Amino acid sequence: MPLDSITKKLEQNATKTQEYVTNTAEYYKLRLFKSSMQFTTRLVNFLVLGSVGLFVLFFFSIGIALWMGSFFEERYTGYFILAGFYAIVFVLLLIFARKPLERALIRKFSDLIVDDDGFTPKERVENREIKESQMQNPHEDETV
Repeated sequence: MPLDSITKKLEQNATKTQEYVTNTAEYYKLRLFKSSMQFTTRLVNFLVLGSVGLFVLFFFSIGIALWMGSFFEERYTGYFILAGFYAIVFVLLLIFARKPLERALIRKFSDLIVDDDGFTPKERVENREIKESQMQNPHEDETV
């Protein structure tokens, strides 16, 4: 008799362990899918809006270059002045905006990976421990 109960307990533990592993794998698959879809949609939005913004900037720049060229009576002068302005902006961005841009990107992408429930890892562990203790002693909170 005691051997049968031990065998049943071992079988139950094996099935519960298998269920746990399966559920955990499914959870991480869903979480990966969610994160990858959020990343993909944000990337597509960025590419679409960025390309439209670049077209606007491109045609606006051509207009300004032509206007400046007519102002200085030489068409190429406007293009050189505008190219010099963009070169200065590029160098300033390269010098001053590299670190803040990296931090902003890391923060944005880490927000995609972290769950949206708002809990810190420590709070998640504490909540899990509370739930496990409640499952082990379900009648502990009830008053007699």
